[in-house]
Amino acid sequence: MFDSAMLAAYLGRVGITAPRRPTLHALRRVHRAHVAAMPYENLDIQLGRPIRLDADALFAKFVEGGRGGYCYEHNGVMAFALEAMGFDVRRVLGGVARETEGDKNWWNHMPLVVRFEGGRGDAAEFLADAGIGTGFRDPLPVRNGSYRVGAFNFGVWSLGGEEWRCSIDPRVSNLTFDFRLPARRPEEFADRCRELSTSPESPFVKTLTVQNPRENDMWVLRARTLTVYDPKLPDFKSVRVVEDEAAFASLLRGRFNLTLADDDVAALWDKAAAQHELKLAEERSEERKAGAV
Repeated sequence: MFDSAMLAAYLGRVGITAPRRPTLHALRRVHRAHVAAMPYENLDIQLGRPIRLDADALFAKFVEGGRGGYCYEHNGVMAFALEAMGFDVRRVLGGVARETEGDKNWWNHMPLVVRFEGGRGDAAEFLADAGIGTGFRDPLPVRNGSYRVGAFNFGVWSLGGEEWRCSIDPRVSNLTFDFRLPARRPEEFADRCRELSTSPESPFVKTLTVQNPRENDMWVLRARTLTVYDPKLPDFKSVRVVEDEAAFASLLRGRFNLTLADDDVAALWDKAAAQHELKLAEERSEERKAGAV
């Protein structure tokens, strides 16, 4: 858990004052501020640096270091902060793309569920999740329904018992993740986190990504390709290739609000450029195969 000084610094990082009480309104404020201030990113993985999930490491990276992270890190740091504010929050088992890829995807995600007791003994639970790069800015009720958050649509529905599914706006991604309601300990996710952050077969190792949802748009950088999802655009999205290292650095430090040393930016640009060229080569190979049929 964060102590009072760590909590104050976290709140300063996300740009809000401390809530007086752990209410649903306060949870929305924290969740929205967290997502806005700190993007989803896998840059330490790209740089070959270990991912740690303890409170001190997450505080150093996100709050003192001016960085973001991937799912275990985002929801880990938010859970420590929410606990310090007095929220009834628990880490739960998640599985991104379990719907399409099966049970092997359990443990590849760690959502949060926050519980509020009603005045007559009733309880309501909300899904809090800053660890989906194209996810929701506001927490969602753990209740069957479709929910509008800013310009985007999300769904939550029961799969039976304590198992639930959440869907991302299909205009952005045909992605769902499943979650189960019982509480899990942070250390239970350590092995899968290590695998996903180090295995050469992991998508987090293969492709640099930085993502950030806002109220009316979502920005997704993969290698050198920047996609902006925005309902005001004619085709709902725009796609462009980041032209050079200077534009890459400006994007990371500007729109994505990341603090990065020049040496790190240079190393990350080399990674992004190599991944971009590999993708182009694979596309040309597929085109040749299709033309030969």
